[in-house]
Amino acid sequence: MRKILSSLTILLISCSAATAGDFPGGAPMSLAQYQGDTRTRTDDRRPRPQRYVCVVPPRQSDDRNRPYVCRADAGRVGGTCRCQNVVGTGRLDLDF
Repeated sequence: MRKILSSLTILLISCSAATAGDFPGGAPMSLAQYQGDTRTRTDDRRPRPQRYVCVVPPRQSDDRNRPYVCRADAGRVGGTCRCQNVVGTGRLDLDF
């Protein structure tokens, strides 16, 4: 019981000293608090321009599962487009 009372006394004294600003080093003790997202964009780079691609699904006779993809001019996303050296038409999409 004496150990508990002595530790509580020490804790009380240290907390009162911390709130009074009598901490060594001059830095008062405080709880960590969330300050929110304070990151700001400091560079002056322009954002990356949108890039369009044409996605052509492979034919059933092709021995391929992945679609053919080529660069395309800007246009309406979802519209039809064509790739060179590929049979068939595809759909215009944004490259991420």
